[in-house]
Amino acid sequence: MAKEHQRVTSADVARVSGLSRATVSYVLNNNPRQSIPPETRERVLKAARELGYHPYTPARILRAGYSQLVLVVIQFEQVDPSIAHSLKELEARLAARGFSLIWYVGIHLMPSHTHPSVNLTPGVIVSFVNESDPTITAFLQQFNVPILPLHNPASRPSVGNTQVGYLFEHHQRRIVFAAPERADLQRLANAHLEGVRQACAQYKLEPPLVQVVPASRREAHAAMTALLAQQSPPFGICCYNDEVAFAVIAALSDSDIPIPASVAVIGCDDIPLAQFCHPPLTTIRFDNQRVLDLLTENILAANQGKPVQEPPPISLAVVVRQSA
Repeated sequence: MAKEHQRVTSADVARVSGLSRATVSYVLNNNPRQSIPPETRERVLKAARELGYHPYTPARILRAGYSQLVLVVIQFEQVDPSIAHSLKELEARLAARGFSLIWYVGIHLMPSHTHPSVNLTPGVIVSFVNESDPTITAFLQQFNVPILPLHNPASRPSVGNTQVGYLFEHHQRRIVFAAPERADLQRLANAHLEGVRQACAQYKLEPPLVQVVPASRREAHAAMTALLAQQSPPFGICCYNDEVAFAVIAALSDSDIPIPASVAVIGCDDIPLAQFCHPPLTTIRFDNQRVLDLLTENILAANQGKPVQEPPPISLAVVVRQSA
């Protein structure tokens, strides 16, 4: 029979390094209250690397009294580039404070299946979900840990308001909202659209037309053809995000509609590809630095049972390129 695999412990590291278990424990747990000479620290870490030592999570949680794992639950079919970028920055901030971040994309709650995340022991959950769904709420609450939102929901209408304001300043008086086809984005898209509607009312413009833009080029072209049949240029299109804007620009180009002379297009997120489309995409950029800084502090506070601060509104800026 194959030899049973045994977990490498701190006692093994102490034996190989020739140091006391207390010293090894101080190094492996990065105890800030103990001053360890650099050569001793390196000796312990070298032995740990050679043995393939990994901390035993249940014991570490019991010893510390809290988990250093942060679980991010995202209720989407896929992660959009802007969300992925924010999560990578949040991951780096937490890693610098000794915490680990894990993403879980999509929530498939079926009675006959156990959700994979039940095997995790997070100290805090960061969510980007539909908070009004009682099933989702019950799922998150089963962990019995603090739950923090990834983004301030109040920021989404301000995107539409900013888009319309920019188009209005550049003499667009008829507005269209290009909505995504994906079902999982409809809640956010409706909040974005509400901001577009509010801004149209503020500037005394007609309510915006709404056009769903499919992800395939052929179907996007058909959607733009239908739009042009009921709305003649010039007009401006506020897109749900940059990916929808790419589909809009491709469909308008296939119809030989000049951009921005006949139709101005503005996106949202300023993903890296926005500068490379033709024409380069005018879009909305989120300044997430202050938000991520505060979210990091809130995660650390919530993990220790301390009060958290209200998330600030996200600062927006228009990135001007040639599409509008």
